Formats: sequence, structure tokens, C-alpha cells
Amino acid sequence: MDEDPIKVKSEFLLSWIGKLLDRKMDGREKSLIDRVTRLTYKHFETPSLVEWVFVLSKQPEQEAKDLALDMELYVEGSLDIFSHRTNIKTDSHFLIYNVKKLGDELKQIALMVIFDQIWNRVVKNQKLGKKTWIYFDEMQLLLLDKYASDFFFKLWSRVRKYGAIPTGITQNVETLLLDANGRRIIANSEFMILLKQAKSDREELVHMLGLSKELEKYLVNPEKGAGLIKAGSTVVPFKNKIPQHTKLFDIMSTDPEKMRT
Repeated sequence: MDEDPIKVKSEFLLSWIGKLLDRKMDGREKSLIDRVTRLTYKHFETPSLVEWVFVLSKQPEQEAKDLALDMELYVEGSLDIFSHRTNIKTDSHFLIYNVKKLGDELKQIALMVIFDQIWNRVVKNQKLGKKTWIYFDEMQLLLLDKYASDFFFKLWSRVRKYGAIPTGITQNVETLLLDANGRRIIANSEFMILLKQAKSDREELVHMLGLSKELEKYLVNPEKGAGLIKAGSTVVPFKNKIPQHTKLFDIMSTDPEKMRT
């Protein structure tokens, strides 16, 4: 089951650099990136992008010089935000990654770095015999860019083999359904909680999941805290309304008008 970590890192860098430079890597560049990644990890235990580009610049091919120059802005220039070692304590048992304040273009690049960090942690935990719980809020935003979408789908599929439990949360199913990777994630998910759905989304989900007309009714206009639970091939209605003026309601509610200060 163990995968070559250098191979996985090389795959990440191929996608990430392609997104960073906004172009598809050709065959020679792909070979260069793979070679440089292996050489970098041979000489540096925990390299940053700075060490990687240093090794790249020492390669004899002209393509290596050109690629190193293309990367200069992101290693030594004004966009060097990802080129150095993180100052975050990533060995904490509870981590939150928030990209809300980043611009759209930088956000997609940051997401791929975060996916790589998550993968590293999952592998580390698996070796220690620990499970990893991963929660992706506003999941549809992770699929808006092709590079990030492809890498996210690989991460989603791969981590489950390493004892991780990924959970996606979204209020915008339509965006997931419009993306091929989003549809594959939905179709291959063993457990789902479905709440009220818009007509077009509901019809698509009914088709994908094989829901009966009777079960579909529970997604038309249910009260808050009610809907359907799918576990394997079993789908059942549920109602889990939390009484107001309770501590649990204060913790769980996302309604601004009902949230206590």
C-alpha cells in the first residue's frame, strides 16, 4: 500500500508548477521536475522551494535554466510566499487552514500547497497507527480550478487508503455536479447527509443515487435539521432538530439572527 513519497511529491510539483506558471509542462520539463525532486530529497532532508530551484539551476539543460528563471518571481521575488519553510506548528493535533483572505488566483495555488500538507500529515499519522479526520468546508470552492480539482480528487481518493476519513461540506451541490471530479466524489461516497435541495440539484442527485420518489420528498421542503442519510445502499429519512436556548444550539447554529453574542 505504501507509495513512493518522492513520486507523490514529484506529481504534486508537476501540477503546482503548471498552475503557478499557468501552462502545461512538456515532456522534457516533466522529466526535469522529476529528476530535480529526487536529487533535492537526496541532498536535503526537508527541502523548501529555494533548495529545489537551486538544484534545478545546476542541471545542464537549457530548459532547466529557463524554468529556474520562470520560478524566480516565486522564490526570490515579490511572490515568494510559498518558497520558505512554514512558521506554523504543523504537528498540532488540530489544524485549521483558512484561505478566505487570499485573492482567487493565489487561493488556488495555496489550496494545492495545503493539500500537499494534508497528505504529508496523513502519511505520518498512518505510520504512527493514527486515524486522520479531514473536514473540507465549502467543498465546491476546491473544484473551481482544474489543477486544484484534479489534485484534490487524487488526495480524496488516496487518503482513504491511509486510514483517513475525509468529509466534504457544501451548500452548493450544483457546483460539485458541474465538475467531473465532484460527481465522482459524490458517486463514490458511502455516507452522506442530504438536506433541502434546489429542484435541479435534487433531480440530479435522485438520478445519481437512485432515490425513490418517496425519498425525494424529504429533500423538497424539509424543516431545519431534517433530510436523508445515505449509508452504503441504505437511505433513510432523519430529523434531528436541536431545541433553541440550549448550549448545543448556540454551538451548532449558523443563523446570524439566532446566534447569541
